[in-house]
Amino acid sequence: ILEEANNALSLGCKIVRTAFKNENEFENLKKLVENFKGEIIADIHFDYKLALIAMEAGVSGIRFNPGNIGGKERVKKIIEKAKTKKNLAIRIGVNSGSLEKELIKKYGGPTTQALVESTKKWCEYLENDLEFFNFKISAKASDVMKTINACKQIAQFTNAPFHVGITEAGGGKNGIIKSTAGIGILIYEGLADTFRVSLTAPIEEEIKTGFSILKAMGKLENGGEIISCPTCGRTHGTLFKYYNKLEKWFNNQNWWQKPRIKVALMGCEVNGPGEASDANIGLALGHNTALFFENGEIKKKFDSQDKAFEELLKKIEEKWKN
Repeated sequence: ILEEANNALSLGCKIVRTAFKNENEFENLKKLVENFKGEIIADIHFDYKLALIAMEAGVSGIRFNPGNIGGKERVKKIIEKAKTKKNLAIRIGVNSGSLEKELIKKYGGPTTQALVESTKKWCEYLENDLEFFNFKISAKASDVMKTINACKQIAQFTNAPFHVGITEAGGGKNGIIKSTAGIGILIYEGLADTFRVSLTAPIEEEIKTGFSILKAMGKLENGGEIISCPTCGRTHGTLFKYYNKLEKWFNNQNWWQKPRIKVALMGCEVNGPGEASDANIGLALGHNTALFFENGEIKKKFDSQDKAFEELLKKIEEKWKN
């Protein structure tokens, strides 16, 4: 687990959540907390006692769903323990898969209103009854609009920070698209203090997608960015080949951890330096030729597109080193 957590940290993810499933894992959790340079959140389900034990391991936060933890008295015990731990944060998860049975019955399923009503009940219980405020809210569903609408309504009655995402988004392009649509809108609406990309994919893919969302939303100042023209009658077929190679190379370089640069890969000389003039560097592909340009100014013409592409990668590396 430590190796995976450190891998996430090396990719820029400073907060790592790990499932804490039974008491026998206490020593491993404690070692993880002691040896990890970021923040560890313990993920608790069903057994409230595990939350109490996890706090003794020194975790930075506890994530649990009130709907499956066993009622107010057990939630109260978690909060009372949390009050004794300086700066320990609680995350209240109100997900479509863990709503209270009475709300599922009342609304005929995990609807937006069910998510909102459950969240409101637990916010009021923590704030008014238990006088505890160091918590954040996570109201998620696998449905993008249900999640967005729930978060917008919840924001009307609480100032607690939001941890957002689209749960069970799936994998591949569909999972990335669903996550990007939901998280992007919530960021735009000011309803995302932290977020998690939930993909049926390795953690590296989730982190990369998360930074891509931040970059697209203008929330990541550093990092590389690729712009490339859509297909049209002027596009040379080699554009697809070189774009795929460039994107793969960018990802292998962990582009989100690099200095800011905008790279253009254009499919013809017409849309090249002109349409991509705001790019720092780029290539405009012709018929077996390529124009290399910087800041809209043509610097060199290549008779070999392979050599032009090699020059592009070399220039990117030079700018990243400076």
